[in-house]
Amino acid sequence: MRSIQLLASIGGVDIASVDIAGHTFTKSQVEIAFYTIVGLIALILLALVLRAAVNLGQKIRQGGGKKNAEPEVPQYEEIFEIETEIFETNPYKNDPDTYFEQSVLRTVTLTLIIGLREYLAKMAENASDQHKAMAAIAKHLETLGATPIAFTQWNQSPIQGIAARIILNGKSRTALFGPSLAMSKASAKFPDEIASAVEAAHGAGHSVFVLAIDGLAYAVFSVSHRLQLIGSGDRI
Repeated sequence: MRSIQLLASIGGVDIASVDIAGHTFTKSQVEIAFYTIVGLIALILLALVLRAAVNLGQKIRQGGGKKNAEPEVPQYEEIFEIETEIFETNPYKNDPDTYFEQSVLRTVTLTLIIGLREYLAKMAENASDQHKAMAAIAKHLETLGATPIAFTQWNQSPIQGIAARIILNGKSRTALFGPSLAMSKASAKFPDEIASAVEAAHGAGHSVFVLAIDGLAYAVFSVSHRLQLIGSGDRI
């Protein structure tokens, strides 16, 4: 039998001694049990409120971070690519002394551009698009196994291009390498194959460079220029 005897009223709740299964719980024991239960309920409610507040704060911060974050600025790199490379080994057929193998013509071209590379390194100048296109040609020639040779009296002009004296077949020759428009004035009439290649490259919007030795045109290179998004193949 269970009997409850009212002893006091605390906070509107009657507190009494309790007799359960023959064991009597005193008023103080009942009070302790009562307040313990109330305290646990309060702690649970407080924990739930704090957790909800933390979650809300995180959502606000995340939402604010996304809203205030600056969009990434796309980064592009310049790509200079060799589109055509045409050689005329002997533009003046009547003179065997004007004949040079393609490998020799590649060597002469690379030698002139190596001089430009050294010049830019010493002057600490920012390379122009013309210089970058020539550098792409040099890299292309190096991948083909061309190597530079000795040269003297090297000089360069933003309009005329680059020039130097080079020994070929035992003779000192004047080698020129520059934009086709300037080279058309600094050399004899272009051979038909080179003239056709120059015209086609200009029509495609490429940069066009011509190699001349002792006033005769021996080679033409056309270079395309584009911007490419870093990490992708997207072109502009």
